[in-house]
Amino acid sequence: MAKKTSKPAKGSARPERAARRTEPVYTVMTFVTFVAMAVGCALLYLDFEEYGKTSPTKENIPALPKLADDSKAVTTPAGRGGAQTTEPATP
Repeated sequence: MAKKTSKPAKGSARPERAARRTEPVYTVMTFVTFVAMAVGCALLYLDFEEYGKTSPTKENIPALPKLADDSKAVTTPAGRGGAQTTEPATP
């Protein structure tokens, strides 16, 4: 059987729209956020399974060379915003 269509009343200028159910935009945004969080958690779990069991490699830290071998030098503390200076000791 064919659907019956309703015709607008003769006095109205625009026809009535059929009520169409749409989801509110915030419901859609919440769903998209949930999917993104679930995908992120799954990827984090996969990454942990691949790299989480091994410890990082130890890096060799090079020894710093001694810059000054002046054992008689006196170090004066820095003042307000000034740099720390090293002056030779006076006899």
